[in-house]
Amino acid sequence: MEDYFYLLEACVRCYNACKEDFESTVRMISEARGLDPEFTKRVLLSLKERYGSTERYRRLRAQLPEEFPL
Repeated sequence: MEDYFYLLEACVRCYNACKEDFESTVRMISEARGLDPEFTKRVLLSLKERYGSTERYRRLRAQLPEEFPL
């Protein structure tokens, strides 16, 4: 799998700038990157499955609200 951590990093930056909910954050990231929002959402969710136990994932995840399904 390509390194899609840049989407999680973008999610953190976007949330910190706008404080929007998960769906709005995904939409903004997708629009900025020229990606389909459903694709972006699937990738973000797959990062949790694949890398949830890594330090990199946990560090980024800690910067987002608990209600985000990541």
